[in-house]
Amino acid sequence: MAGSDKAFAIEIVTPQKQFFAGEVTSILAPGQDGLFQVLKNHAPLVAALKGGKVKLELPGSGEKTFTIADGFFEISDNKAILLAEDIS
Repeated sequence: MAGSDKAFAIEIVTPQKQFFAGEVTSILAPGQDGLFQVLKNHAPLVAALKGGKVKLELPGSGEKTFTIADGFFEISDNKAILLAEDIS
C-alpha cells in the first residue's frame, strides 16, 4: 500500500459488512477508559470500545467521522482493525 509516510492501514467492520478499509494518519476512538488516539508506529494495543464517535484523519487532510456501538480495536505492525457492533 503506497501512501503517506505517516499513514497506516485500518479495516473497520461490523458483523454485517466492511465499513471502511484504507489508510489513515490518525484515529481517535472512544475506549472504555476514555478517548484515545493512535498514530503510525503505535505500540501493539488491544482495547475495548464503548459507544461514541470515531474520527479518522485521512492522508491529504480529509477526515471521516462516524458513531459506533460497543466494539474492539487492535493495532500491531501499523495494521489496525476496529470491530464494532453497529456503525451509523
